[in-house]
Amino acid sequence: MTDPTFDPILEVRRPRAVRLFAPITPPKRGTALVLEPREGEPVVVDADGRVPDAWLGNYVRSWVVDLADHEVGFRETLPAEDPDLLFDAYVRGTCRVEHPAQVVRRRVRDAAATVRPALAGFLREIAAGYDIGDYADAEADLNAQLEYFTADPALHIGPCRVRLRIDPAVRGRAAHPRGRIRLGQMHRGALGRLLASGDPALAAQLLASVDARRLPAMPRAAAHAMGVREPEPVGAAMRERLIAHLRRNSGNAGNH
Repeated sequence: MTDPTFDPILEVRRPRAVRLFAPITPPKRGTALVLEPREGEPVVVDADGRVPDAWLGNYVRSWVVDLADHEVGFRETLPAEDPDLLFDAYVRGTCRVEHPAQVVRRRVRDAAATVRPALAGFLREIAAGYDIGDYADAEADLNAQLEYFTADPALHIGPCRVRLRIDPAVRGRAAHPRGRIRLGQMHRGALGRLLASGDPALAAQLLASVDARRLPAMPRAAAHAMGVREPEPVGAAMRERLIAHLRRNSGNAGNH
């Protein structure tokens, strides 16, 4: 199914230089007429307005711009607190042209594509503060914050809602206490504290529960600190290197 959007520019014409018997007329209600002169700023005429120089004005183009509310929507992946895990978000709302001259100047032809970058960036910053298991709280916060967001100076976003979804398999792992310990959280979570100053044997046990498929490449500096000189291991190989290193440290600590 195609995500809803709309083209705010309904019509483009090149007016004749002399229009004694066919002057430019005001637009229909619900639209705006934007007249593009050879020099200077565009002239915007609404349905109740008067067209300047309707018979002899030297206009390069005339544009009819839609002012009605339309539905827009798009899908976006948003990072959770652990950047290795993602929320699937569907954003849907209403949109209308706020400044017809800007729409013409920027040649906006797809409303959803125009508002999406700024809106998606706004949502990513909020979602990144939530654990993947707290998707209900994340969704509520996203919708609350959207009330104060302005997507684009040329377009107005009306009532807008975000629906979050996470893969059932990921949701199951996130709900499990052991599943909450992920490599992406090592620097700030319980495992990070263990690696820094706690019991290496316990850290090795916890690390063994991490899904090897989600482990990134080992940083070169960390690999060299562990005596690894070959190319950085990934996945299960990286996990085994870390566990072996922690267990060696545990044995050395017990000999002192």
